[in-house]
Amino acid sequence: MSNKNKIVVFPKLFKTSSVCNLYESIEYFNLKVNNNSIDTHFKTTANSIYSHRLVPEYFKLNLRHNTFKTKIIPQFNWGYSILLNPSDSIDGYMQRQFNSKKRNILTRYVKRLETCFDVEYKMFYGEISKTDYNFVMQSLYDMIIARFEERNELHKNLHEWDYLCENTFSEILNKNASLFVIYNKDEPIEVSLNYHFDKVLFSYLSSFDVDYSKFGLGHVEIYKQTEWCANHGYILFEMGVGGMDYKRRWSNNIYRYNHYIVYKKQSYKLKLLIIKIKLKEYLKSIKLNEVYPKIRAIFTKNQKRQTIAIVSEIEQVKYLNTNGYKEIEQMTMADNHLKKCINNFLYTSKNHIRDISIYKAENSYIIKGKEKFQKVSFNIQDC
Repeated sequence: MSNKNKIVVFPKLFKTSSVCNLYESIEYFNLKVNNNSIDTHFKTTANSIYSHRLVPEYFKLNLRHNTFKTKIIPQFNWGYSILLNPSDSIDGYMQRQFNSKKRNILTRYVKRLETCFDVEYKMFYGEISKTDYNFVMQSLYDMIIARFEERNELHKNLHEWDYLCENTFSEILNKNASLFVIYNKDEPIEVSLNYHFDKVLFSYLSSFDVDYSKFGLGHVEIYKQTEWCANHGYILFEMGVGGMDYKRRWSNNIYRYNHYIVYKKQSYKLKLLIIKIKLKEYLKSIKLNEVYPKIRAIFTKNQKRQTIAIVSEIEQVKYLNTNGYKEIEQMTMADNHLKKCINNFLYTSKNHIRDISIYKAENSYIIKGKEKFQKVSFNIQDC
């Protein structure tokens, strides 16, 4: 099982006993959070050293006692977030952040998703049944595995999964965490695991069903979670480390992280720690840290042979001819490779899922919408 100290996000970090005892208050964007809950069993010595990494630079941490000193080392990590005005709305933010063309593109993802499916958005915060929790967490795990297999990469946080599963349920009930879910009927198609701190919502781990890639679910998630923040008095929707393109587009607050070291006096141990941290940041600056995950992904790639279906042809059919095809009322597991093609067809044709019919031959299908038809053929291969 993972060590909880590996979960390094500031909403959790700021609630640890060391931070609460060392820092009297935390300030950010003209807001102040006082640390009143002091652990009476928290003991320090003259040689005590405390290390707190990945603290956003927009946070100011105020020491409780002047006997301590702080060394701040800039990290080679950048974070991305959406900073809202206190009386903001999702429309108000988008008006400031994007031109009309980009706004139309992003809102189109939301509208198109809702046009094609029976969509529900749900934020589990303060309340969730154990059944729903287990189902949503398993869905999130499956989505991560499928998405990263498609990219031939390994997810860097999956080593924490056991810890997350064991601890997040109680964190949701205590309103320290939440699960945001996009449903197509009863099926989760996008999930985000969040942490909460004051007026900050931090999206820590999220993924989506790759069969819905056409619908830009990453953008839909950001849109809806930002809307939730605006409606509930939050001023920051945090997307954390990692400069993915969609994060850059949405962010109006791009910042650097800092590594805080708190100590009472200079020592050989302190100097070694500072050297170690600076060396690590230098190696990150020359991207040496990206080499090992790529090598590991190559050697841990699943080598088992499996049968897969590869799309060989997608043909736009002008006239519907179903000779040799049989209509299928409900797709089976054997037809799952068609799911992405159906969703892509729905997106482009603007049909609802209930308005289409599927006809099947041996390795060929016809997708029939209200006005458009599409023939999809597959090659079955071993790999």
